[in-house]
Amino acid sequence: MCSPETIIGAASAEPPDPSRRTRAAGTAEQGGTPAPHVPRGAVRDLTHVLSTAWPVFELYVKPMEMRRLANLAEHEYNAFELTYNEHIGTHVDAPAHFDDDGLTVEQIPAQNLVAPLAVVRVRERAARDNLTELSVDDLLRWESRHGRIPDGALLAVDNGWSERIDVPGAFLNYDEKEGHYRHPGISVEAAHFLVEERSVVGVGIDTPSLEPGNRPADPFTHRVLLPAGLYGIENLAHLDTVPDIGATVVVGAPKHAGGTGGPARILAFV
Repeated sequence: MCSPETIIGAASAEPPDPSRRTRAAGTAEQGGTPAPHVPRGAVRDLTHVLSTAWPVFELYVKPMEMRRLANLAEHEYNAFELTYNEHIGTHVDAPAHFDDDGLTVEQIPAQNLVAPLAVVRVRERAARDNLTELSVDDLLRWESRHGRIPDGALLAVDNGWSERIDVPGAFLNYDEKEGHYRHPGISVEAAHFLVEERSVVGVGIDTPSLEPGNRPADPFTHRVLLPAGLYGIENLAHLDTVPDIGATVVVGAPKHAGGTGGPARILAFV
């Protein structure tokens, strides 16, 4: 397993001192510089592919547009222009998304983007009840098996939802009769628990929102987590490929000035 300290050390903002030799850096050839540390273990990609077909809440988000600017035959290079909302695909919600005084996406500390990954699974319940919410009891049961949620962790919720992305209509799961979406979320009580009783840096989920689908206009969970300085990740993928505990996640958040979030590449070392 890779620890956040190992990866943070390898990607420190300060350049390494070539005169120092560390066990992590390995043994350099005589006269050369120390070899860079590469985390051992498999890498899992927890990111969906973003395309113009990505399902969006059209009340708030427009579909992505992709326009070709150049092609190899005519221009001697290929290029596209992308137009998309910050909150589309697998993406980060920065604290500023729900707090005028909160950190914008480029201000999230780099050390908070490399974290122990703790995955709470409610797949079976979510299959029976599409509007289920992660509860405090779910978190306590997880801790009874794995110990306290690590300080500085990213807490992710696996509802088995990412498997629906290729089934038309199943990901947003709109209920015409009820007039709302049906997908799982995180309860307000669980959000308060994570903010007040634990010390996580972020909370992620494999559904379209931290909120359950029947209350997109009442973002109570967002209003607890983000103003407390945590970041959120929505639309995670492939959480079934990582263990409940022991992996290290790297959140490739965007870095545009003043951003409230943005599509991200989420990688886990296992």
